[in-house]
Amino acid sequence: MKKIITLLLVLATSVSFASPTWIEYLIRVESPQSAAKIVAATDQFMSSDFVKNNFKGSLHLNSYIAGGLDGETHSFAVLQPSLAEHEIWMAKLSDPNNQEVAKYLSVLNANSEGKGSRINTFIQTYGTPSNKDTVWAVYPFRTQPSNVEDIIEATEELDEAIKGTFPGQFGLSERMAGGGMQTHLFTVGYESLAEMEEWEDSAPRDQGVSPFDKEMDKMAEWYEREIVRNVRVYDSALTLQDFVE
Repeated sequence: MKKIITLLLVLATSVSFASPTWIEYLIRVESPQSAAKIVAATDQFMSSDFVKNNFKGSLHLNSYIAGGLDGETHSFAVLQPSLAEHEIWMAKLSDPNNQEVAKYLSVLNANSEGKGSRINTFIQTYGTPSNKDTVWAVYPFRTQPSNVEDIIEATEELDEAIKGTFPGQFGLSERMAGGGMQTHLFTVGYESLAEMEEWEDSAPRDQGVSPFDKEMDKMAEWYEREIVRNVRVYDSALTLQDFVE
């Protein structure tokens, strides 16, 4: 985990943005027992005075249901108002004299293996932000900068076409670092796997999804879909609605 913190500090000094930022820390956990220890330690750490007084953001602890490029089983998604705010937070985490951080990192280091990190910034979100959506399908892709405005337009047309029928929320983000050749991603939130499967079976193809898919296939190279589930959401300092608005 210390390697991940060091990497993010380096990246943060080379990428400067004021947009809402979410950073993924990818880890591999070998057993349910280790996963339980990480959840318990994160519960304790996120309720500490140190976090309450210093962390301006939201933390989502996720488990992978499908996908993952390098054997990751879990991820931490850190949502903050800007990359600059995240840099401040990471500097505080790197204080060698902070015993609360040291205790927490010792649990993470003993029970997981770091698998990398990715920096993303939100471009646009659609639907109603809600922590009731705990299952997330992630669709990474690669495109040229010249296509981004057309992708936003196609996404807005999709949003209009499926209003009143789509049950969840979705967003378009730019991948600023990590993820190899990926440049952007869609994140789609559902309340459950059952809701996701029902939507995928019943989505209005002719009027909504199919035209969007055809347009995107002209502009994007798709990567493997990932599906994750929120194990915990800690958002006392920044709700999902605050983040996307």
